[in-house]
Amino acid sequence: MKWFVSGVWILFVFAGLSFHCIQNRDDLFYSAPEGNQKTFETYALKNSACGTNKLPGALLLGRVKIDDLKLCFRAIELIDCVTWNTEGYVPGSCKAIGTSFK
Repeated sequence: MKWFVSGVWILFVFAGLSFHCIQNRDDLFYSAPEGNQKTFETYALKNSACGTNKLPGALLLGRVKIDDLKLCFRAIELIDCVTWNTEGYVPGSCKAIGTSFK
């Protein structure tokens, strides 16, 4: 039984280390300039479709997960123009974007 518990402990340690390494891979993140460029492009497309001149509420200061930005962009694409033209409106998925300074 002692060997089994020891083996399970080692398995969890290696699994945790592997997960940590996968989460820090550079191909999962956009750099700040790259993320900002893609954000401005998405806003420009939506502004063009809705006849407005809305700017992003904040700039990305560090690396950002690609999946987080894609979720934000998809939310922007799905918003109708009436909602988009509302003063101060930003999709919730865009507000929840976190940056990484690693």
